[in-house]
Amino acid sequence: MNAVAPLTGEQVRAYARDGYLLLGSEFLAPDVLAEVKGAVPMMLAEDGPRRVLERDGRTVRSVYGVHQTNDVVARVSRLPRLLGAVQQLIGDGVYVHQSKVNVKAPFAGDQWEWHQDYINWLRCDGIDRPDLVNVAVFLDEVNEFNGPLTFIRASHTEGILAGSDNDGMPAGYEEAPSWTATLTATEKYQIRHDVIADLANRGGLVNAKGPAGSVLLFHPNVLHASAPNISPFTRGVLLLVYNTVRNPPRASDPRPDFLAARDLVALAPLP
Repeated sequence: MNAVAPLTGEQVRAYARDGYLLLGSEFLAPDVLAEVKGAVPMMLAEDGPRRVLERDGRTVRSVYGVHQTNDVVARVSRLPRLLGAVQQLIGDGVYVHQSKVNVKAPFAGDQWEWHQDYINWLRCDGIDRPDLVNVAVFLDEVNEFNGPLTFIRASHTEGILAGSDNDGMPAGYEEAPSWTATLTATEKYQIRHDVIADLANRGGLVNAKGPAGSVLLFHPNVLHASAPNISPFTRGVLLLVYNTVRNPPRASDPRPDFLAARDLVALAPLP
């Protein structure tokens, strides 16, 4: 296992209890943020299936598989403190199952409906267990105005919640490949409002806010959403989804490699 173990025992327990953990901007070195932000324009400029637009057909929503195409992101995924924190939460022997840059553009960045991430990886990728962790690096300040992630505390302890498969393609994406249905503002696997209300009344809602450079870890089953960006400020986030090598995808008809990585070799930390 990686010798670097940056999380305290209390932080590990808080993640297990709440389903998320927000670390300050001091967790990563300042030059890491500057490097990633400097690489974002190149990632957004790629014109291909990795890049998903908002419903307006113009504004970039997300770019997927960035750890496969960008050397800066590939290095960030192997930073000892980041990799060490992930290994403290889900064990050693991890790889990046999925990565993306989410850009909530000023005035145009759309919502993400209430959802759990793991149901997509279970049903679309054939990953048997929720032994994954999401790592979000804030590329800009995230505040109450630009669409922060909103969590329901401890909702990950409920397992996979009652949800229905939203058949067909969302409005604005009718001509897109079928796998695009899991990437848009309209969630493919809908969760009933009464289920959300019950969990919110029990666990409460919390917005994950912080300065650029903050690092957010969250469980793949924690219920979360985010509102549109109503501000004039960008809200960019780099997301890395780590999975254990003991929990490989087994889908018979796998999604593209940039959504479900085929390289399952355990990552080694940078020197």
